Amino acid sequence: MLEAQSKELNNSLIRVRETCSEEEFDAYREEIGKIIGAMYLDIMKPIHRKYPELEPVALRLSTSE
Repeated sequence: MLEAQSKELNNSLIRVRETCSEEEFDAYREEIGKIIGAMYLDIMKPIHRKYPELEPVALRLSTSE
């Protein structure tokens, strides 16, 4: 569910970029980055540490490089 929400937040960046000023978009993008970062660092990463089998393969590959 968190992965789906992260994708939705990323998709919202496209919609905001198309309808807002550059300044508004930059502010929005910064806040979305904070939200996605917190979702990963505070929720998903601790779960993946405890249950590594739940971590998506693509994420495992990107963090092992």
